[in-house]
Amino acid sequence: MTALLRQQSTLTLRLAMQALGAAVEFAEQAGLRVSLVILDASGQPIHSAHMDGAPRPCQAIALNKALTAAGFGISTSAWEERLQKASPAVRTGLPLQPGLALFGGGEPFLHDGQVIGAIGVSGASEAMDGECARAAVNKVIDLLGAP
Repeated sequence: MTALLRQQSTLTLRLAMQALGAAVEFAEQAGLRVSLVILDASGQPIHSAHMDGAPRPCQAIALNKALTAAGFGISTSAWEERLQKASPAVRTGLPLQPGLALFGGGEPFLHDGQVIGAIGVSGASEAMDGECARAAVNKVIDLLGAP
């Protein structure tokens, strides 16, 4: 491999399907109605679901949560604390950027310290969206093993 190229691991559709299944199962057991989007490592949507009764705008919000988690490699719930430490310009400007969702419900899938994808969940409370997303993360960890 040349120093001018890099390889990037990414989750497969099969793994995304299993992760989404875990998140949907968690949502059903909790009585939630949510939208879910899973992205690969490059930020492309590879699997999604919109549960019966979930609000329609939640599809776009879930996508933005997944894009934010994949792009920065951190949970979207971490942004509240991060923004508190930022300058006033960043605190005001960053949330206005298109495609960002800086509140809970987006989680990256990490393997060997690298982002291999992400999930975004929207439609319940911020805390429950996050729990649902973490059910998918935990499924990926279980299937891939801890690095």
